[in-house]
Amino acid sequence: MDNSLNIDFTWNWNQEEILMRIFHRVLILGILSCLLFSPVMEANPGGNGDATRDFACGGSCHADPDVSLPSSAVISLSTDRESTFVGGPLTITADIVGMELSERKIVGVFLTTGIFGVDDSPDNLGWTIISDSNGGTSNYVESYVLDSGEGISVSWSLSAPLVEGTTTFHIGIHHGGDGIARSGDTSEQGGASISVGPIPENFPQLVDWTPITQRNIGEETVLQSKMMNVTSAFVEWRISDSETISSIAAESNADVWKADIPTALADGSMEYRWRISNSEFETTTAWTTLSTDSSSLVDENPSRLLMLSLAMITASVLISLQRFMAEDLTTPKIKNTTIDNSKDRIFQSSSSELNLDDTRRPEGWSDEQWMHYGPEYIASSGGEI
Repeated sequence: MDNSLNIDFTWNWNQEEILMRIFHRVLILGILSCLLFSPVMEANPGGNGDATRDFACGGSCHADPDVSLPSSAVISLSTDRESTFVGGPLTITADIVGMELSERKIVGVFLTTGIFGVDDSPDNLGWTIISDSNGGTSNYVESYVLDSGEGISVSWSLSAPLVEGTTTFHIGIHHGGDGIARSGDTSEQGGASISVGPIPENFPQLVDWTPITQRNIGEETVLQSKMMNVTSAFVEWRISDSETISSIAAESNADVWKADIPTALADGSMEYRWRISNSEFETTTAWTTLSTDSSSLVDENPSRLLMLSLAMITASVLISLQRFMAEDLTTPKIKNTTIDNSKDRIFQSSSSELNLDDTRRPEGWSDEQWMHYGPEYIASSGGEI
């Protein structure tokens, strides 16, 4: 009976050990899978992402002439006006074609106010970027280019500094091609110079205007701003990369003007601007990009995979700790059981050698007395069992 119990216990123990090893291997495989797949789905693969960057610091590979080559791109720089006033609007557009393309087909475009050195982003000279073509407020934007022949068009809506002067804007690009980093700029073209002058008397203006650059699908969009010296206001809008401009009349309540623009029914982007006037002047704000793009939202899948792998690691640690503690508690019991069983077997083996019909058995002794006291009786008589 004892042998069968020991065999069953050993079999169950070995079976549990095998199952735990299989579980640990599956757990480790799951953790490695989560960690390996999460970088594949992270945002901005192959690029740095939109941000405020200096051209020289935008990427060490592109800025280093020893490890980069000139770009074959043709860059065209244009503005919607040659001059503006203090705090006034300005739209800058860059059309880029003919560039080499890497496997990821990403091109990074810079708007700068210097000859591509340090601190050459527009904000260093007091300019404020209201919106970029991706719906953000960055001087560096990244775009996918599927066909270098068609290229890309990137635009920025800016607000002039609060001091008068002249600023020269440039465009720079970073991209890959033929397995090497490439860069290009408009330094040879001379850029585009914009003069900032004083605000004319009685000039129509927007007061405390904060443009809307992002919205959700199906969301009603209302443009509203306080204005001064304005007797007529319209909102002009167009689909991005389209030349067709539509106009919506704004309604006024005291000095506040309001207009509703069409609701977005799908992902995409549009551009809009205010056209305001009075009896003496008519002017427009810069084009502002309003994007509705669910793909630009943060991808939560990598975070979820990393959280899953962390949970699996925690579970494996807890299970291993629980198993270690269970082994410590079980081992002394196993040792004690083994010792007790060995004592019983010694007693049984020594007792089983006595014969109930032994002639040395005293008369009148019961079987239990003989089995229990027999060995001692024989030893005291000088006999052997």
